Amino acid sequence: MDVMISDGDIAMVASGDYRYITGIEEAVQRVRISALTYKGDFVFDRELGTDYSGLCSDDSMLCEKLELLLKESCADIHDTTVEVISCDSDSLIAVLKVVFKNRETTTEVDLSGIIQ
Repeated sequence: MDVMISDGDIAMVASGDYRYITGIEEAVQRVRISALTYKGDFVFDRELGTDYSGLCSDDSMLCEKLELLLKESCADIHDTTVEVISCDSDSLIAVLKVVFKNRETTTEVDLSGIIQ
């Protein structure tokens, strides 16, 4: 169980309590946080995130290399796997397939501010 993050802030319900998520929603949120955080930038956990150094948008193997990096950064997310479905080298928007236990979904991450 995790607190839901919405628009960069903690999501609340009408009563003022935190909104909690579990299952595939939690897995997707954790994958997105890991993908959108440059490894070493989060002061409370320097191992959180993805190391994008050496990866550039004009690489012909961008999708494959991105998938390897994301699999590594998401390896500690319990019962979750991630796969890069596509990554447009112009917009740098990646479509990820997230599988949690026997459920799967897709999510998009905008890496334009991260990958040069």
